[in-house]
Amino acid sequence: MEEIYKNFEAKKAEALQQPENKEGELSPEKQKEILKEAISERITTAQPVISQQQVAAQTAQKLKDQPKDRQIQLLIEMAFEKGIVEAVEVAKNLDNPYLLDEFHDALVDEFYKKLVEQGKLKAI
Repeated sequence: MEEIYKNFEAKKAEALQQPENKEGELSPEKQKEILKEAISERITTAQPVISQQQVAAQTAQKLKDQPKDRQIQLLIEMAFEKGIVEAVEVAKNLDNPYLLDEFHDALVDEFYKKLVEQGKLKAI
């Protein structure tokens, strides 16, 4: 998660350099948009090793019988405990692009809440 936060901070600094951000501050909405972009980049660059792929396939098989909301919650917990790469691989192994998109959105929301709780971002 620290890697995502560093990427977020870099993107935020880049956005602050734009002429439309003369006040030196970004709105909470803009910060959340930047956070979503940082998480998206991490998801698309996630390259698991072979053993991770096997574990992801086994975990996905266990999750398939769960309701969609429960699957998303378990994937979010996995992302915070074991890392985004592993959680994304499990989500991909569920073979449901809609669920992967829902997971991404929910992960952005949860990560945003944690950053607000830590005082690193202001709430929307």
